[in-house]
Amino acid sequence: MEKGILILCLSVCCFGYVGYMTNALSPLHSNHMGDIRRPLPVGERVDGFLPLDIPVRYYFTVNKTQSAVTIRVTPCESPILWTVSVLSTQDYSEHLIPQKKYHHIGPQRIFVFKGNGEESFSSKVRSDGYYFLDFMSLESDTSIQVFVWNQGDQSVPWPRLPENPRVNIFSVEENKIDLSWEPSLGPPKAEFEYCLFINRKHNYKTLCATELDAKNELEYHQDNLDTKVKKSLNIITEKSKSKEYFHPKSYVKVSDMGEDDNFLSSKSLAGGQRICVGTSLNTTIHDLKPKSLYYIDVFAVNPKDGTSVAYTGTFAETKSKKITYIPKLPDEEMVNIFLKRKGVKIMSINPSINGLRWLFVHSCLHKAHIQIMVNGRIEVSRSVQGAHNFKLLGNPMDNFIISLKSSKGGTGLVKLFTTTAHNHLPFSNLPPDINMSVSKRSCSSATVTWTGTGPEIKYCIYVRHLEHHLDLKLIHKHQNSCLNTNARSRTEKVVCRQAESQTTLEEHITDLKPGKAYLIDLYFIGRHNNTIKFPSQVVKAQEWCT
Repeated sequence: MEKGILILCLSVCCFGYVGYMTNALSPLHSNHMGDIRRPLPVGERVDGFLPLDIPVRYYFTVNKTQSAVTIRVTPCESPILWTVSVLSTQDYSEHLIPQKKYHHIGPQRIFVFKGNGEESFSSKVRSDGYYFLDFMSLESDTSIQVFVWNQGDQSVPWPRLPENPRVNIFSVEENKIDLSWEPSLGPPKAEFEYCLFINRKHNYKTLCATELDAKNELEYHQDNLDTKVKKSLNIITEKSKSKEYFHPKSYVKVSDMGEDDNFLSSKSLAGGQRICVGTSLNTTIHDLKPKSLYYIDVFAVNPKDGTSVAYTGTFAETKSKKITYIPKLPDEEMVNIFLKRKGVKIMSINPSINGLRWLFVHSCLHKAHIQIMVNGRIEVSRSVQGAHNFKLLGNPMDNFIISLKSSKGGTGLVKLFTTTAHNHLPFSNLPPDINMSVSKRSCSSATVTWTGTGPEIKYCIYVRHLEHHLDLKLIHKHQNSCLNTNARSRTEKVVCRQAESQTTLEEHITDLKPGKAYLIDLYFIGRHNNTIKFPSQVVKAQEWCT
């Protein structure tokens, strides 16, 4: 019976649809109607094709057990017009009763959208019936993606934009761009991946639009460019070594593609390239052309269902070769600098109005060499380990350049923070030597002594029993002086309290077992939860009590 009603409904709707489309999609004639009997599966992405000016209709059924449905449509570059209409089974059945008179037989239109951006529409289900989706391309033949969902807005299988959907550019040089973005939102346990598209023409609103652009430009370059000038764009992330090229419902590794399938001319980059970076939230785009404007788009992708969402695109112009770009340290923002075995990291500092600026430097793992130059003169050149504050004096127009390198030739991490206000430093009163001593050991207690940093600092002491006297791996793991207390067990915490002064402080640790070895750690916690961890101390309680 239901199947018969659907066939009659589609037949009647076909005649009523001509008048409806004449108003909505004028000036079309009835013989321009496309195939209207295209069922839409629920919970699965459908890829469709729209010929220019020829409407196409899809439909799907609903019942009262479903509280609501959500329809998500992704145009692939060309603007489209799409509408949603609904026809309940009850309305259609009542129309067959001769005593009833109806002026409108066809579906009731409840939504209209026109444009080339991704759009969603949600509607409550009030009765059994049919939803009809009518599409028409307005400028050229194009493709679309349609996804219908009926399991609630909180569990939709497509990514959602974060509160800040912008793509942030950290630095721009003559041949590379550093950028990052915030993670996309979605249902719990959903793991989305990210794809970037960089080109010289404009930003893109949908991921499938970049597929068409990349394909067309690739064919153009293969036909018109000498292979000697082909050069690929390389996108590198620290989290993802493998690069992937995204296609609907599938991934193809770049390494599996031919060399000619993954290039762009460095001389005339008219198109663009899209590369996926896995779950990484930052990346560096290399091998760009100097003094050139690039448009960059980031898309969050659900690889399981092939759905995606576009972040707010951005653009950047690479620097000229004649200009050496030195990134500037942002004001009052902690910056992590990763040092490699070789090479130097160089940064500049914005001048202050009164010529006074403070610099907080925290070398987390081992010694790092810092050099501070003012107008080309070396003012500071020393190795630092742990946390230190530097007072930089000069004129408002002075040029401060900071360079960092690893002292021991190994990888390292250095935290930098700059401000013009002394009391805004993470630790405004650091002692000259960040260390602690352990004394007054007995068979059940020990005393820890150190120099305080002022009343604004909180300190915490943690004690861990060493099972095999000296667990060298555990001790080495605890030597990172930037570690916070998040990874420590509550059972290991001895005390956490606010410091009272900058004088010598001490804490008495009890409940130790005779002859046992313990790892003692002291933490300073400053502004914005910045942490300094003292070098760990191994203490063995006395074996015999007198």
